[in-house]
Amino acid sequence: MTLFAQLIDSAAHHPHEKRRGRILVILCLGVISLLLTMGTALTLLRPSPGRLINLGLAVLVFTIAGALGRKGYVTAGAYVVIVVSGIGALSGVFLNPTSPFNTFYLLISILLASVLLSPRQIWVVLGLCLASLAAVMITIPAGIRATINFDLAAAHLMVLLVVSAFISFIGARSLSAALEAADASRKQAETVSQQLREANATLESRIEERTAALRQFAEEQRMVMAQLEESLRAQQLLHQTVLTLAAPVIPVSDDALVVPLIGVIDGERVQHLLSSALRSIEQSRARVLILDVTGVAVIDSHVAAALLQVAHAARLMGAETILAGIRPEVAQTLVGLGADLGNLRTAATLQSAMRLINS
Repeated sequence: MTLFAQLIDSAAHHPHEKRRGRILVILCLGVISLLLTMGTALTLLRPSPGRLINLGLAVLVFTIAGALGRKGYVTAGAYVVIVVSGIGALSGVFLNPTSPFNTFYLLISILLASVLLSPRQIWVVLGLCLASLAAVMITIPAGIRATINFDLAAAHLMVLLVVSAFISFIGARSLSAALEAADASRKQAETVSQQLREANATLESRIEERTAALRQFAEEQRMVMAQLEESLRAQQLLHQTVLTLAAPVIPVSDDALVVPLIGVIDGERVQHLLSSALRSIEQSRARVLILDVTGVAVIDSHVAAALLQVAHAARLMGAETILAGIRPEVAQTLVGLGADLGNLRTAATLQSAMRLINS
């Protein structure tokens, strides 16, 4: 806030009073400045103790009125200014009895009331002006009033005062209504702004809650995914163990390996059998690979082709393959399918295959 804004600021609480208080302070500062410049110049040109006293009293009165406006006592300060202006207008009649037109300066009191007081108080000032004018008429002798046509001038002044008060009242009332509407709009805007701030705070709180819930949900999902990955790894390890146990390669001598097969033989087991058997042949330098199919319930053409594939690969690595444990029903199925197992040596049981190795 600037120095001038601080100087004209009023301590009144109501917005309308605060506005009128600023106007009162500005008006008093302007009059005081005018009195100090022009009044001082006139006093220096025509020195007079009475003029100096009047100048000092005028400056003091307007200083008091301005101070009242700054303190928040706007109505009191306004009446001080209005009364002083009215006294100045009426005193001209006594100072210069030949001119009745000095009383027309009472219109200044109405104008001051229109900007410094509430609309209803304009009528109070009008009543004071009319009462003061009537008192002056009673005070001045009838002969002097007739000589200067004071009664006619007073009648015209009364009409002007009433008309000016009426116009000022309408203008002040319209301004007051407009200011009240603006104040109501401002309060409504502040209420809406407060509601928006509260709504934003509530929304931010909800967003934070949702964000925290989402973080917690994401953390839970991450933990579930970690558990699923761990379970998948365990399942893969178990599956690999099952595959290994489903087709184990067992060394029975320095140059012989036995692979007991149980259950259903599918493509995955064939690939595992092929890789594990060939790896074991390479590591042990075995010369014989015995495939024991005693535990295999069904051998179809695909299984027969897979067994031949294993035998062919073992032969390429220098190992002979013996197929042991073919049951009668399996043998009938292979004959019915026309499966060619001529490249494989066969044995009825694992013991028979072992004897073939030793013989």
